[in-house]
Amino acid sequence: MIRRCLAALLVVGFLCLPTAAQDVQPGLTIHVVQRGENLFRIALSYGLTTDALAQLNGIADPSSIQVGQRLLVPASSAAASSTLPQTHVVQPGETLYGIAEAYGLPVEQLAAQNQIVDVSAVYVGQVLNVAAPTVAAPALAEASLPVEAPVETLGQTVIHTVETGETLFRIATRYNLTVNDLARANSISDPTLIYAGQQLIIPGVEPPHVALDLPPIVTGLEIMPLVLVEGQAGRVRLTTAQPAQMSGAFLGRTILAASEQDGLTHTLLLGVPMFTEAGVYPLALTLTDSAGQSIPLTVQIQVLSGSYGSEYINLLADRSGLLDSSVEIAEQQLIEGLMSGFTATRYMDGAMGLPAAAAMNSPFGQKRSYNGGPFDRFHSGADFAGAPGSPVLAAASGVVVLADSLNVRGNATVIDHGWGVYTGYWHQTDIYVRVGDFVTTGQVIGTIGATGRVTGAHLHWELWVSGVPVDPMQWVRQSFF
Repeated sequence: MIRRCLAALLVVGFLCLPTAAQDVQPGLTIHVVQRGENLFRIALSYGLTTDALAQLNGIADPSSIQVGQRLLVPASSAAASSTLPQTHVVQPGETLYGIAEAYGLPVEQLAAQNQIVDVSAVYVGQVLNVAAPTVAAPALAEASLPVEAPVETLGQTVIHTVETGETLFRIATRYNLTVNDLARANSISDPTLIYAGQQLIIPGVEPPHVALDLPPIVTGLEIMPLVLVEGQAGRVRLTTAQPAQMSGAFLGRTILAASEQDGLTHTLLLGVPMFTEAGVYPLALTLTDSAGQSIPLTVQIQVLSGSYGSEYINLLADRSGLLDSSVEIAEQQLIEGLMSGFTATRYMDGAMGLPAAAAMNSPFGQKRSYNGGPFDRFHSGADFAGAPGSPVLAAASGVVVLADSLNVRGNATVIDHGWGVYTGYWHQTDIYVRVGDFVTTGQVIGTIGATGRVTGAHLHWELWVSGVPVDPMQWVRQSFF
């Protein structure tokens, strides 16, 4: 309200003097710091540099601003910010030509003011400066604020939303950055004081280049998350103007898609296998319309390293035989065959529940060395250290497709949740369900035990998406439906 009042009155030559800011000079207005903001973001929103904004407000430490703090901002920047949008975040399916047309700008000008050489290279998540050229700032602003380009812009970065349990060190490692890099980009003075839901600027990492001209049949394209991670899952959702079917191919795997709303909405769930190197990979989509015509569409997906740890496992002598490759391979082929299926019916909705009321003592993705050997295996699920005989719960509704005793996995249950999503529950003492049973979220399906290749009683919980084991805790934290 203060910003709008000052900006409006300054335009017509008056000065608005609210009680809380009676010493505001002509040509300046006020920005009130909100939760989650930092000086870099605020400066960027007004087209300023962090140093310029800090200099104007006498701030020696840019990381020291507080929620509710009032910052002086040149009125010309504030007035422009309060009238027309200054930035545009590129969405799936948008092109630079379409964005330029929407804002009434020549595409050449839009490309020039965003330092874009190749107009086809804009990508989803990129923040574009769409402000029309403006007149020079008032003399006071020119004298006080040297004109410089920001060191980094949101158009060159991705935004990471902090999840429960994450640390700045782990986030920085995932993006191949140092804690100092991340703290500096986000004006964080104490790296231990981040919170779930906080949005962090990730400097130097580009979002996927998926902005492209969509074929006429396609009315929308959504990718979640925009940047995928080794060992995690993603969702691609595409809408069409007429009924169609969709399939895809990613990282050497064919992936089926589910169609809803009379064939107008198509959802494809994909997993990024462990040991996938960080890089940009093509997702090849194929649409088949009602006339049988195939329409190809390729989306470039960026994959980041999962930055998983490692652990040593020492098996007792009577279980070490379960490390034999012939035993391991035969059982793995059985599990892969089950987990690679696709059921067109979706049985679950929303996020997954936890499979046991117990603490997790070994997360997904850990590289493993057994009995002092090489780190040639990885932990394909999450372990819960429950007491023997305590309940094992179905994480979501679905149909039981395996309830049997296996060598490595012990007493095991597999549930098909539809759309290529499966969960596995290993090392149980008792199994309470049979193949073909329909189970609901939270239903007791067995008890925790120590059967198979284990060092003690626990539940090993796996989640597979389109034939790929992924971190099941990602599905507890967020919904893919």
